[in-house]
Amino acid sequence: MQVDYRELIEEIKEITTVDGFVSSCLEIKESMFFYDRDLMLAAYSASLELLVVAALFSASLHGKRELHRAETEVVRHVDELLEELTKYRLPLDIQYVVDRYLQDAGFQTSLRMPVYTQMMRNYASSTEYREESIDMLIQQAHRCIAKDSDDLEKELNLILGQVGTKMLRGGHLRPIWLQISHPRIYIILLGLQTMMNNFQVTPYYNFPFQDITTERQKRKKIAGNVVLDLGVFRNFRQGGSGYTDLNVVLVKDDYDHYLENFLSNFDYLDGEPDQEFINLIVAIFETRLVNEELENGLLLKLLVYCDYWQISEVSDVALEILELLDPDDPLYFGFWTLLRSLDGKALPAIRRFIRKNRESPLLPYISIFLSRGKPGKRKWDLLTEIFENYPYEDEDKAQMARSIAHYGGTEAVTYLENALADAQATKDAYRLGIEEALASARANED
Repeated sequence: MQVDYRELIEEIKEITTVDGFVSSCLEIKESMFFYDRDLMLAAYSASLELLVVAALFSASLHGKRELHRAETEVVRHVDELLEELTKYRLPLDIQYVVDRYLQDAGFQTSLRMPVYTQMMRNYASSTEYREESIDMLIQQAHRCIAKDSDDLEKELNLILGQVGTKMLRGGHLRPIWLQISHPRIYIILLGLQTMMNNFQVTPYYNFPFQDITTERQKRKKIAGNVVLDLGVFRNFRQGGSGYTDLNVVLVKDDYDHYLENFLSNFDYLDGEPDQEFINLIVAIFETRLVNEELENGLLLKLLVYCDYWQISEVSDVALEILELLDPDDPLYFGFWTLLRSLDGKALPAIRRFIRKNRESPLLPYISIFLSRGKPGKRKWDLLTEIFENYPYEDEDKAQMARSIAHYGGTEAVTYLENALADAQATKDAYRLGIEEALASARANED
């Protein structure tokens, strides 16, 4: 059957006036055995967002022009609701609820709207099936936040719109992403999963959706086949069953179960990771670059796992995280322990890092790392590259010289002699450091 998107838009228009908002909340409240303000507002938002996406989906079946028209209308109605609620001064009890809605559920809906519209544009254009998985797209979204470009919101909405379109087509959102994602991404993912849960229990939609061509063929208009009864979309206001972002349901696959069991104990260390699981581990680590609230325990367990299986693919993100951490942080020791365990396997990542970050405060520590363990040409080349490209003659560069001395050998002595000859004549900290390093290298040479 086919739902008339114009009827859905009329319903959206009705519940996005101030009176409509208040009436809808009262209907939800009356259906509750125990009143809970946040649950009531979450139910209102879930109902509104379901109506919005259902209207956009139904419009997309008619064509891109209808989708654009529907998008313009639903966005306007939602924006006007938020504007009107901000403007009006209402009775104290209602104002209390309104203020909470604007701060929480309404604010979240405003962030989700651009993603929902982008999601449906992708679906209508059949562009949702790019090679990236949902995990890879969420990883890209976190990288986007880390990059913090001027077009952050636009780029983020494009990426998360792709996530949404894949979910419409049955793509799987892992529970871990709702535990560790940056708050900005978490809000969107929570809304998308709630949306998918509600589509699954909504009549007239065989969810997940097939491609738009197939859906159009399934819904060819036959006399009497257009559904005008909107009762199902009023479920929340009539006490029916449905989902809000306070009771999200997530399906788990084998990787999710494995990750969940592994994080609870170490009995699963014997399970050797495949490439997909390795990619997931890297993506989990990358969230730490933008989410400082991420639980250390989770990452420390993953570090043990990476050490056990020698997963060198995490070396790049390990260095990025180390640059952000305080040396007193338990993670700091954990990441250095992993890199020392990887030893030569970590050198390609170190090379990439030092060439990208010529002035990083992490470079003296990397030089210490390179000076230890089994010597080799690659380590020596990286040590000297760090020293030569560091632009300041300061204590950090002196520490790099000490690392060269610790590496040892005739080569180190000759190198430091040349460095001392090039240093300024004044007895500053850098020159004194070079002299100290040279003396140490000569002692080690003997």
